[in-house]
Amino acid sequence: MRSSYAGRLGLDGWMQAVQDGDWLRPLRESARALDAGSALITWMGVGESTPVRLGLQGTAEFARFCGDLTSQSSTEVFSCAQTRLGQLSWTHVWLDGETPGELGYFTLSDAPVDPVLMRETALVASIAVATRARLGHVRATSDLKTAAFDQLPFGTVIVDRQVRIAERNEAFGALLARGDGMTASQDKLVCRDPSDQAALVTAVARALDGELNVALLKVQRAKGAQPYVVRLVAPRGGARALEHCLLMIADPDEEPSPGSDIWRAMFDLTECELIIAEGLVSGRRINDIATERGVSIETVRSQTKRMFERLNVSSQAEAAARLSRSAPFRRPARTTS
Repeated sequence: MRSSYAGRLGLDGWMQAVQDGDWLRPLRESARALDAGSALITWMGVGESTPVRLGLQGTAEFARFCGDLTSQSSTEVFSCAQTRLGQLSWTHVWLDGETPGELGYFTLSDAPVDPVLMRETALVASIAVATRARLGHVRATSDLKTAAFDQLPFGTVIVDRQVRIAERNEAFGALLARGDGMTASQDKLVCRDPSDQAALVTAVARALDGELNVALLKVQRAKGAQPYVVRLVAPRGGARALEHCLLMIADPDEEPSPGSDIWRAMFDLTECELIIAEGLVSGRRINDIATERGVSIETVRSQTKRMFERLNVSSQAEAAARLSRSAPFRRPARTTS
């Protein structure tokens, strides 16, 4: 059974605020427990010069007066009577750790507040605020990783020991949409060929059990397409307790991604040379490129020669290889009108 003291600290409200970021509710509850009519919390992270007001229960005049006290950091609870305002009390809490910072906690009441209760309430509030900040950092980092995964030209998916899908990138979603070698059933990755499925489950288990040299896998596809090639990456050391494995899935038949922006930046190619570069990487011949552009073969050959000089190569094969190595990102998704 929860103690009445825990209730006075407003633990439920602060825990809820960690999730939704609404600090007003626990601030009101804490003010009520302290017999205060007004309350304010501020937070200042490392490197910041001005504290941020997170929640205010009271008037703007009260908030402005608290602003003059933010520089008076102390682990004690201070209290003083202010004309026309009432009894003003404040304290600060400094937190180290992953999300260091300083929380300021202020109240305004008719009589002095209980300093022990106020101090412990400020501690609870600081932990809640720091946890919220840490979760925000984790979410932002996760979003960045997801965005980076989406730039990869091959399918990337994170699965657990039962090959249930935890996270995937856009290229893997496109791969699943084809339905020619892999599908997802109830969030579980399923190979078209049962023997491939068994091999995949075994390989994931071996990787998660710490085997470093899990062989590459092939996943058979329909209609004679080249098999997908799967490489497994599992965490090492203590991270293995997460029991998740990363699969990188390459499609040998996938059309190479155009790298126009990268090629322009790296090799200073002209617009005509960029068209030739995309054609060579896609496997088209000089004759085909000339026909598509409506120009003579000699014009394309002359432009191709100048492109070779910029790339420092001497043949179409060398040019295609160098251009392919310089376009590591995924083809941008085409929007439909």
